[in-house]
Amino acid sequence: MTRRVLLSLLVGAAPAAAVAQTFTPQSPAGLSVSFNTERAGGTRLLFFGEVRNSTSSAAGHVVLMAEGLDENGRVVSRARGYVLGTVPSRGNSTFEIRMNASGSEKRYRVQIESFEFGSGGGN
Repeated sequence: MTRRVLLSLLVGAAPAAAVAQTFTPQSPAGLSVSFNTERAGGTRLLFFGEVRNSTSSAAGHVVLMAEGLDENGRVVSRARGYVLGTVPSRGNSTFEIRMNASGSEKRYRVQIESFEFGSGGGN
């Protein structure tokens, strides 16, 4: 009798079955980045640029990754930056990223790391 009570307690306490969720990442297609770099003394480097949005939806929570690459294309420095507010549909927003350079950079790149498309044009 004790086993039956224990078994019913265990079965009743078992968590509900997990529901499968599908996540489809959004492509940055429709968003593009342009930038310029400027030395700010010593190893400090500034990236000034803009994110352009050619879609019909505003893009929010835009996170950028700036990287310095050596002559072999390896990442030798990295910094994260953000677009304040949203990038309006068919519009653009500016950004600034500060990075400490390693000194062995031969070129730089800035890429969109993450974002969210909202509904409507937004500002």
